[in-house]
Amino acid sequence: MPWEKTYDEATVLEAAMIAFWTRGYQSTSLADLVAATGLNRGSLYAGFGNKRALFLRALRHYDDTYRTGFLEQLLHERSPGDAILAAFDVAAEGNSQMPGGCLMINSAMELAPHDPEVAAIVDASMGKVEAFFAECLAAVENPPADPVETAKVLQGLLIGLMIMRRANQDSPSITAILAQVRNLVG
Repeated sequence: MPWEKTYDEATVLEAAMIAFWTRGYQSTSLADLVAATGLNRGSLYAGFGNKRALFLRALRHYDDTYRTGFLEQLLHERSPGDAILAAFDVAAEGNSQMPGGCLMINSAMELAPHDPEVAAIVDASMGKVEAFFAECLAAVENPPADPVETAKVLQGLLIGLMIMRRANQDSPSITAILAQVRNLVG
């Protein structure tokens, strides 16, 4: 009799994503994934392959759910300049729904240097954030001379802000980064 899936795949991906997000890839064991998802080892392997394959699916799920949804919401609810500022404000304040900072940045630091597939996912996601910034900058009242280059600077500032926030939420660098962003955006 063939194996039949009896779980909701999106729910399992969400639970696995949170486990990886909380502990990191290396520190998340298969036992952690079994506990987080409620599936047994056999079902995890049958449905998702190995730990790495599950992680890659969870990372894509994170990008599709969190980055895409968040940026689309900002564009829908705010003016272009305010959308950029709101993205930085959320990053500076932290988010209780983000158990371990930004999963994409965590993955960039932990895995991307030695895993080309993770590096490609991270690069694509960060490229979309940069494109969001460039699109917003091109639409502000007084756009910078080169919105694409300014978007690259904003991307670097956002990554730095998230890392600083994760390392020390009271870092004076956070205030300095936010001030610099406000100067760039106007």
